[in-house]
Amino acid sequence: MTGATSESIQRRAGGRCTCSVSGGEGTDENTMLARARDISRSTHAGLAPSHDFSHAERVYRLAERIAMAEGADLFIVRMAALLHDIGRAEESKNKDCEDIHEELSVRMAGPILDGLGIQPGKKDAILHAIASHRHRRGGEPCTLEAKCLFDADKLDSLGAVGVARSYLWLGEHGRSVYYPPEQYAGIDPKNNSAEVDSTQREWHIKLKHLKDKMYTETGRRIALERHDRMARIIDEIEKEVMGQY
Repeated sequence: MTGATSESIQRRAGGRCTCSVSGGEGTDENTMLARARDISRSTHAGLAPSHDFSHAERVYRLAERIAMAEGADLFIVRMAALLHDIGRAEESKNKDCEDIHEELSVRMAGPILDGLGIQPGKKDAILHAIASHRHRRGGEPCTLEAKCLFDADKLDSLGAVGVARSYLWLGEHGRSVYYPPEQYAGIDPKNNSAEVDSTQREWHIKLKHLKDKMYTETGRRIALERHDRMARIIDEIEKEVMGQY
């Protein structure tokens, strides 16, 4: 990454939080990952289904697959995937909180990585990947590992799982199955409020473009497959809503 230290990343994220983690020098990477998985699972407990621990697990598997194909550092990618969304737990405690979960995740991950005894260079790389995994916010992913996480996180919004997650989110916010284009045409694409959102709108303003946002060749290949699958499902939903099936 380009000159950012873990201290500067955490400062941009708004400071530090305290987390109790046992580890230290000499702890092997598999043990570190197992402890980080336990922390992530417990931190995600109680979060809404669209962003629960199962999302972190899917991103972990996708990021691992991409990293292996692209030759990235697997430990950095795996650790970043496990911790990339832990800030959502803090965000969920304050309904009026600005949507800055990537910054909160960095703030929370720093002490966890320190407690595990992760070397400063790898810590910086992990925090950079977490900080730059957002589509709508965050800086550019500058390392191969950050690009693997970015792609994996976006891929979990595509395909059949992407449709399922979209409807989980809509259900959490009292929205329905189908909204015709005239109901969201003219609404500012930057407006992310629940009362104007729908699977159809999200597809047109964001999701159908994700295949062109991938950073890795492996991510692009998977995205193309998932894009086509999601497009077919959304088309079939519309036909069923209109009574054509």
